[in-house]
Amino acid sequence: MVREANLKDILEILLDFKGQKIKDYCAEKLKQGVDPYEIFKELSTGLEEIGKGYESKEFKRYYTSDLIVSGRNMKRAVEMLKPHFKRTAKAKGVVAVGTVKGDIHDIGKTIFSIMLESNGFKVIDLGVDVDKEIFAEKVREFKPDILGMSALLTSTVPYMAEVVEELKRKGLRDKVKVIVGGRAVTKEFAEKIGADAYAKDSVEGLGKCLKFLGIKP
Repeated sequence: MVREANLKDILEILLDFKGQKIKDYCAEKLKQGVDPYEIFKELSTGLEEIGKGYESKEFKRYYTSDLIVSGRNMKRAVEMLKPHFKRTAKAKGVVAVGTVKGDIHDIGKTIFSIMLESNGFKVIDLGVDVDKEIFAEKVREFKPDILGMSALLTSTVPYMAEVVEELKRKGLRDKVKVIVGGRAVTKEFAEKIGADAYAKDSVEGLGKCLKFLGIKP
């Protein structure tokens, strides 16, 4: 967890419009020999804080422009960290990923996809604002081993349940493992809708996808 004193610095780095601070931060951390996963976790904590501030009805601290800038900077960070991620296993599975209908945020999905690809998975990116019929259609078309759904906004989380029900209706639910994640998603919700797994972040999500294939993370 990022120390309180350090969170302010992380937020400043993520909200830097020019994007130079995130590059300098990652370069310095890597030079110091810090594990890229730890760098990612630190930055993710800042991203989560921005998301909370954006959704807060009582005290809105961040706005759409902040989400865009921080998301763009997070992608810059991941691209710098990507070559340094250790490939813990060479998987041969297929994962379809998408952000659910009503949600256009893709940073979590993008990071998850990069980590999956770094470990040998083939990733089918369904995009953002994905309708339940599209999820079902692509599961039928591509026959992925795993379907990953993401949601940043609390208002869009319930739609995940509709996707699961659509998979059941189309006779596809038992043909694919379902993993859900995103800042607004909880383990309890995942269990309630009948998902196979919940991941609090991309690192945990990768581990669970490997386990689905019988590979020790």
